[in-house]
Amino acid sequence: MWRFLMLAHMLLITVSTHAELRVVYPNEEGAAGQNYGAQVLALALAKSGIPYTLTINPARVNQERARVMIEEDTVSVYDFGTSAEFEQRLLPVYFPIDRGLLGYRVFVIHRDNADAFARIHSLEQLREKTAGQGVNWSDTAILRNAGITVHVAPWESLFKMIDSKRFDFFPLGANEAYTFLNGYKSLAPNAIVEKHLVLIYPFGRLFFVRKDNEALRDAIQSGLEKAFADGSFQKLFEDFWSLSLTTVKLKERTQIRISNPNLTPAFLKIPKQYFYAMEK
Repeated sequence: MWRFLMLAHMLLITVSTHAELRVVYPNEEGAAGQNYGAQVLALALAKSGIPYTLTINPARVNQERARVMIEEDTVSVYDFGTSAEFEQRLLPVYFPIDRGLLGYRVFVIHRDNADAFARIHSLEQLREKTAGQGVNWSDTAILRNAGITVHVAPWESLFKMIDSKRFDFFPLGANEAYTFLNGYKSLAPNAIVEKHLVLIYPFGRLFFVRKDNEALRDAIQSGLEKAFADGSFQKLFEDFWSLSLTTVKLKERTQIRISNPNLTPAFLKIPKQYFYAMEK
């Protein structure tokens, strides 16, 4: 929270040719103040050089409600895994704030199933298991395209359902799995992060604004590029995710790679330097 407040209230450089941007961010699952996306947004706006105010809409919402609120102009911007549908529906900022790590999926599973997952070495074997994903997540289509059965449910229900063995594995970004499981351990006391596998596909978490809000899109894009160029984006990324990435040990895992049929030509043009590179 302290980092968000510090960035959000950073002294602004007044640029006379620009009107002040009034930016409202949604309160997804009631945790916007600690949300990585909110912190990156504050950094990007500060780096843009354009006067702004940044506030949080207090209503607790899920991802789909946040997208609707952008369309209704109730909130200004939100970040989530991209898809062709979302890039058509809203105006994307083509910079992967997760560095593509949402496409490196490790699994939350029931501890009783650890040995069974340790015996999996291929996509064909993984297809024998059922995954769980959130409502209207773009990952669902990616997994189903690979022949994986997916059970869709609300966010908190997913933890309860993995604990009761309603499905077999809950794929989460390598940078998220331990953080989220620790946060929801009371709902899934028997859940663990599987230690053997990583499911990899091309993906990215982007900021999205309303279709007619090019000024905000341009400010965020410019700010992110400047933050990357001066290293402040990488520092925020490392500060936020380094412990998770050290714990998850991606390089030691068996890699299963699948395609992503929902990538757009514009997404594919994002410079490769912005993406995380894992060398085995």
